[in-house]
Amino acid sequence: MSGCEHKISGSSEKVWLPYFFEGRERGLKPHPYCTECGLIKNLSSEKPHNIGYFMNLIAELGTRHKIAKVQTRLIALEIEKQSLDDKFGMDRHQQEELFIEIATRILNVSAREVSELFY
Repeated sequence: MSGCEHKISGSSEKVWLPYFFEGRERGLKPHPYCTECGLIKNLSSEKPHNIGYFMNLIAELGTRHKIAKVQTRLIALEIEKQSLDDKFGMDRHQQEELFIEIATRILNVSAREVSELFY
């Protein structure tokens, strides 16, 4: 998945999947997909964040908890490994859930504390 240039399937080759608007399912919609890796394109109205956004959240957590530089580096490597910045197939909610899982595992803080940073 990471490193793929995401070549979009043709207009006749789409997969019909549920789509969501403002957190509610709104029926089925044709979704294009990558012909190289098979990843289905995100059509959500919630656009994903970039990596800098999540690194700023780590800095904010650093004001509340003591975070070593190596922990910050481990989080950055895990974010890259999990392709958190792949805007083709990941929506904002998926990014946030994955970031909470990564941060709680590496920093040993509660999921509630990390999720409060998003609001």
